[in-house]
Amino acid sequence: MPALAAALAQRLVTPFRGLPAGVYIQIIATMINTMGGIAKLFLPLYFLERYRLPYGSIGLLMGCYGLGCVLGAYGGGALSDRLDTRKLCAALLLASGLLTMSLALPLPVWGFVPLLLLTGIADGGFRPGNMRLVLEPCAPSQRATAQGLYRVAFNLGTSLAGITGGLLAVYGYQWVFVAQGCASLLACLWLVVAYRRQPSPPARAQAPATNLLTQDGSPWQDRAFLRFIAGQLLILAVFDQMYGTLGMFLREHYRLGPEWIGYLFTLNGLMVVALQVSIAHRVGRWGLQRCSHVGVLCIGMSFLLLNAGVAAGWALLAMLVLTVGELLLSPTWSVIVMQRSEGRQRGRYLGVYAAAWSGRTLYAPAIGTWAYGQFGGALLWWLCAGVALLTVLLQAGALRQMLAPAP
Repeated sequence: MPALAAALAQRLVTPFRGLPAGVYIQIIATMINTMGGIAKLFLPLYFLERYRLPYGSIGLLMGCYGLGCVLGAYGGGALSDRLDTRKLCAALLLASGLLTMSLALPLPVWGFVPLLLLTGIADGGFRPGNMRLVLEPCAPSQRATAQGLYRVAFNLGTSLAGITGGLLAVYGYQWVFVAQGCASLLACLWLVVAYRRQPSPPARAQAPATNLLTQDGSPWQDRAFLRFIAGQLLILAVFDQMYGTLGMFLREHYRLGPEWIGYLFTLNGLMVVALQVSIAHRVGRWGLQRCSHVGVLCIGMSFLLLNAGVAAGWALLAMLVLTVGELLLSPTWSVIVMQRSEGRQRGRYLGVYAAAWSGRTLYAPAIGTWAYGQFGGALLWWLCAGVALLTVLLQAGALRQMLAPAP
């Protein structure tokens, strides 16, 4: 029995070994940064209870943060093409920590507009640089595994943040903002100290100035990549329904209490922690294009299962299928973008990719709730399935071109 346990532990640990030291440094920084308390989830309640703002005003304020994330994601990626990405990420964590702590100040409502915009820029700007430092040092065969490990760290940190934030919110929402800010500052300190013992990265080869705006350099002139991003924007609008209309549908049609939302997200988190690295380790063997298509279809078709009945088991099955799609897409798409950006303006490619992930918060909730109100949940889930099919059709040719061997 001990030998069996040791063999199992060895098998579980094996995928985590052999990655460059910088990958582990960034993964620890990611976990520290995310475990502070999920301050942004408590902001709507803070505005509602302390400032008595109407829902529309709260939505506009949160939109300022979302817009900042989009601007920061692309800007941070672009800056990583020109600056030392290590120093850039540390500076953005420092800015994020100080700005998030400032949310606890007794400011007038209008003062939160620039503050939330700047906080979003700092938070969004960290993501592409962080992703670059996690994936770029790895050999191509290691990148999916590194991305899987990154997502596990992110989800573990978020799970701890749920506990931290919930406990601190009892004493006042301002303490959640302080805790999140301190976590970002601690992550910044970790990067500064950890990288002092690491050799400086080799000078990054830059694209010639004459190629910066050509298809060989800029993502904006790469038609295959832009079609891929268009498909990403479509399916992310479907994916985002798990945060909004899903809960309304379960309440109104399944007669399930709010605790079931917690159960479903617990299932999602446990699956990510248990399966992400294992799946990421195999996507290269299964085929990147195949994994992308299957992941998109899992996300789109999962909501259709909600139309099959009204038992809680259907909701659990829908979340299981949706999470499988999420587990496939996260490492697959990251590897595809890294491969496509080889020898090009990688920071800008990652910036566009990260901005698309963040940008869904600007349009997906509004589109989803409007469609839910106009057509009802049952028809909305059919529309989600149709969007998934459209995404596969839109990305099929683009993925073939992006994954084709270089001539």
